Amino acid sequence: MKPRDFSIAFFFLAFLGPTLMMTGVQAVAQDDFGQALHGEWKLEPNKRSTEGSVIFSSGGTYELSERHRDGVKVGVKGEYRLDGRSSPARIDLCLNKCGAPGSEWTTRFGIIRILSDNRVEIRTSPDANYPSAFSEDKSEEYTMILTR
Repeated sequence: MKPRDFSIAFFFLAFLGPTLMMTGVQAVAQDDFGQALHGEWKLEPNKRSTEGSVIFSSGGTYELSERHRDGVKVGVKGEYRLDGRSSPARIDLCLNKCGAPGSEWTTRFGIIRILSDNRVEIRTSPDANYPSAFSEDKSEEYTMILTR
């Protein structure tokens, strides 16, 4: 191995490898992020909901259905936007249309990561800001663990 090759390998192992292992996130390109999300997902129970599902379509729309802890069933439809260039990646779950007048009041601003081929984590915020990190408590009301 040439010294230059060793330097490149060392850089990858020393800096990029631990970062990817610590985050538990697959390296996913911006265009592939949306492809990985498409389809129907089951919502794992959390402190807000006992059950639910969400469907992300290739057309940038989603449909979320969940049963809250008080027994009320809620359904929401709208558009979603992904920003895989941010770290962590961001997702906007807009009620109806993203960018429509007043949509900033009805949009869930979140961060998203792919845990595996069949698990995704989305953390939204109670205020109109993006969360800065994922919660350690995976059952808290603003965390959605989705499984295929």
